[in-house]
Amino acid sequence: MKNKSTTLSVSAIGSYGLLKLTQSKIDPYTRFTVGVLAGSVMAFSQNPLVRYTGVGIGIASFLQLIDVKNGGRLSSNEAKSQVFVLHETNGVIELKSDEVPDYNIDGFTYKGLNGVFKLSDGVYAGINFNNDINTFGIGSIVNKFRNAGFKPKSWVDAQTDKRWSNLYEVSI
Repeated sequence: MKNKSTTLSVSAIGSYGLLKLTQSKIDPYTRFTVGVLAGSVMAFSQNPLVRYTGVGIGIASFLQLIDVKNGGRLSSNEAKSQVFVLHETNGVIELKSDEVPDYNIDGFTYKGLNGVFKLSDGVYAGINFNNDINTFGIGSIVNKFRNAGFKPKSWVDAQTDKRWSNLYEVSI
């Protein structure tokens, strides 16, 4: 019994650490899904060590969902235009060229977009060198399901939070 709980603890802590290493690029929904799938496959093994390791990976995967509450994130910024983000508490912030913020955001835009890009909690997005905005992984599905993504002026005008209007103004 002691060996089982030690294996489970070590595997959960190790898996959690490995999954957190990918935190800057991979959204929590995708980290959760990959971890649960891998852990589930391993949990059905006949080998007790592999089985307990799989359970540990599953536990670590569920802990990734804690990051969802932190908000959205810009994970890459290769934009040719000036990028502005809507910080959750500080309003509109202008980013330096190629800067990737280390804080969570509600949305972002760039000069010439003529709109804003709303991010759901836990969703990561990137801007490539062609100024294309990409969400990826399971977070992309979540963003669509929650009706986030590109929003035009009509949506911005309907918002009671005027920070969105401030963000829209810098996009034109």
